[in-house]
Amino acid sequence: MRLMARINIEKALKWALQQAQELEEGECLDLLCKKRNRLVRIVKLSQGYRLEERGFFKEDHQAEDLKYLEKILSRLIAREFPRSHLLWAFRRRA
Repeated sequence: MRLMARINIEKALKWALQQAQELEEGECLDLLCKKRNRLVRIVKLSQGYRLEERGFFKEDHQAEDLKYLEKILSRLIAREFPRSHLLWAFRRRA
């Protein structure tokens, strides 16, 4: 299943966390800016999540549960999309 959506930046964190709960192992959720040159990717692992940041910074992060995922994702959205109003979102196989 491939999902594509345009998400308002104010609702992006809540929406992404809801989608992350529904991911199956091996699926990912990509959040991109309008120009699609900055990316935050959430990959569902067997134990928790991996977050990949590709934009201003190129880092990988691990989250054991949704609470920690929310904390990291909130920081990454603010850091990678400081002037964005809308984000592209894609759900696909990793």
